[in-house]
Amino acid sequence: MLTLTRLLHDRWPSLAAIDLSEWRMWHFWVLGAFVVSALEMLTPGFVLACLAIGCIAAAVVDLVGVTSLLPQIWACAGFTFAALFLVRPFMLRTMRGAKTDTGTDLMVGQEAVVTEVGEHDLVPLAKVNNELWRLQPQRGETLKVGQRVRVIGVDGNKLLVESAVPSAPPAP
Repeated sequence: MLTLTRLLHDRWPSLAAIDLSEWRMWHFWVLGAFVVSALEMLTPGFVLACLAIGCIAAAVVDLVGVTSLLPQIWACAGFTFAALFLVRPFMLRTMRGAKTDTGTDLMVGQEAVVTEVGEHDLVPLAKVNNELWRLQPQRGETLKVGQRVRVIGVDGNKLLVESAVPSAPPAP
């Protein structure tokens, strides 16, 4: 009969020092929880984390003295199922949380001064956050050097801008 210890010794001699005959079932459940937790870091959704919770519950069942495998499997399945409906939705809501603006989203609302207008393409340029950006005026405006503009959006490599100084209403 081939035992797990003998298999380890034959396959990986460096692991022969590990005597698995001394291990109780809860050791395997905790090892399974660690493995599943490590795999959870590679996947989204907290599904494997729920399985890790089930493995820990099964280990606790073994530690309190229920050494039969069937109740441990039922505990693992029950706690995994409960965690899927109780812990997972909470974690997903927590992780989504409030959106944090980064990168170009932070430019929206900032003001800039037109620094130059290209000779050939007549595209206005401005420095925003120490970076030179192409500007795309909205509402058919024509921008001039020195004019203040407000960033209202980002479209690829262009900032969508409008004049920062509101134009005077038309005379009656």
